[in-house]
Amino acid sequence: MIRTVFLTALIALAQVPFLKGYYVEPVRTNPLTLSGSVGEFRANHFHSGLDFRVGGVKGAPVYAAADGYISRITVSPGGYGNALYISHSNGTVSLYGHLDRFAPSVAKYVEEQQYRLESFRVDLVCDPVLFPVKKGQEIAKAGNSGDSAGPHLHFEIRYTDSLQSEFSADLLGHRVFSFQDNLPPEFRLIQFHEYYTGDYGTPGSRLIAGLDGQKNRVLINVPDTFYVSVDAIDRMNGTNSRMGIQKWTVELDGKVCFCYENGDLPLDKTRYINSLIQFPERARNYRSLLKTWVEPGNVLRDRILAPANGLISLPDSLTHKLTVTVSDAAGNFSRREFSVRKVKSLKVLTDGFHPEASTIDSTDRTVSVINQEYGQLFFWDKENSFTADGLRISVPARALYKNIPFSAIKAAPDEWILYTADEPLHMPMCVQMNIPSSIPHSLLDKVILLRQAHTGPWQSVGGERKDSVLTAFTNAFGRFRISVDTIAPTVSASFNKGGDVRGRHAVYFTIKDECSGIDSYRVTIDGKWALFVHDGKRSRITGTLDPRRIEKGKKHNLELVVTDNRQNSTTYNTSFIW
Repeated sequence: MIRTVFLTALIALAQVPFLKGYYVEPVRTNPLTLSGSVGEFRANHFHSGLDFRVGGVKGAPVYAAADGYISRITVSPGGYGNALYISHSNGTVSLYGHLDRFAPSVAKYVEEQQYRLESFRVDLVCDPVLFPVKKGQEIAKAGNSGDSAGPHLHFEIRYTDSLQSEFSADLLGHRVFSFQDNLPPEFRLIQFHEYYTGDYGTPGSRLIAGLDGQKNRVLINVPDTFYVSVDAIDRMNGTNSRMGIQKWTVELDGKVCFCYENGDLPLDKTRYINSLIQFPERARNYRSLLKTWVEPGNVLRDRILAPANGLISLPDSLTHKLTVTVSDAAGNFSRREFSVRKVKSLKVLTDGFHPEASTIDSTDRTVSVINQEYGQLFFWDKENSFTADGLRISVPARALYKNIPFSAIKAAPDEWILYTADEPLHMPMCVQMNIPSSIPHSLLDKVILLRQAHTGPWQSVGGERKDSVLTAFTNAFGRFRISVDTIAPTVSASFNKGGDVRGRHAVYFTIKDECSGIDSYRVTIDGKWALFVHDGKRSRITGTLDPRRIEKGKKHNLELVVTDNRQNSTTYNTSFIW
């Protein structure tokens, strides 16, 4: 079935004119350079577009890539921030994200809708006659809105196949735009892992060797069955940014034992990156290493060649050659070769090399356990449930990528360790915990579930209370505990109360909440709703002082109400002269 879907997508793609000349570059920098590529490894997802560099400053013009009409406009404190979607006659949709501002006619329309809805965040579907555009027409200015680490343009070309699956086109692979690229990819880290069968017959792995990416022609002693994980990045001329690899190949004595090739990205499958990579390295060290072991729940098999699911076994105790090759979309490649030899007793893991001990299947247990540990086999392709001593969890079928020996440890009356944060979840699991009787009835509506990964900070999972049970959904294992949030958000202003802000074109407030997070904010000036732009990265809301809406030369009263996800509110009243 997966192969059929992939072939159908290829047929649909062949009918879409991803041809040089149909689209023009959405920015006009010289030279044209990137800071991100389609399919690049990001935290919990593949990157879905090209990130065009704009010189590190906001305000570079952004142009329509082809004739069409603006079909959707979104404004959000996160995600793509200010974004435009343009529908084209060939059936594709181009997306322009992290914009600083829209073209004047579009900006006027968006502001009208924000005031009509009294909401900064909007998602507007536009009639084809509202904003028709021509190829090369300026539609916006590039910026840093939403979840962006610096000024750039996030650009995609999307299409839908005959099965109504939406894809983001691999624009480098299709050579839609021209970039100078004669630089080979770079290896950063290569690891060798033992593959074994553990508790309940479940698969497990153990790190046996880790090599700096510059190492080559090293002799590695390996067990009966092993696999390889690789951290590599691509480089392009004119930029120090790191791009994604187009093709990864691992060969044993000249025969391919694993190959993964990037391509058009199915947007409903981007989270499957967590099965493609060595997830514990991501969870603990923030490194994304592609691994050759293909887990049974990995649906990206349509772009993977792995005769033995990417597991490697040597036929004898002789020395064999293992070759790792990474290539970019321009055809540049880098290669590393290793000698591998099967050794029954791995007293010396590599000749002259001794990596630090590491496992991927250990659970942090630095707590005083008040009850016994519970264990149960969880299946990747079935719904799994577990109940014990005031805890109930449910994991949907295919939320796991492989069978696991699930464990639960009660560390305190209101705290549980649920398996390990080294194991990813593709879909959220349901966690229900009995609320401890020590929490007063008056605070039950303030109860919240917190999660900790390894020894990091506690973060809110939220949850809904019914009677004495808190129910929450989370897409990760880890340590969980019930807490109470009674602390209201904090507010600080960029001006003194009653201050004279004449000469300024905007004012801002910093709003923060340390536990459950900001749910909403509302600003009124002289009793009327006022538009304040939310920048989630800086915990800041900014309002433009517009003479069309605020009379100049007068004193004005402002009220800001900020509410968190447990309905704790802060009301900040001030006045200013403008």
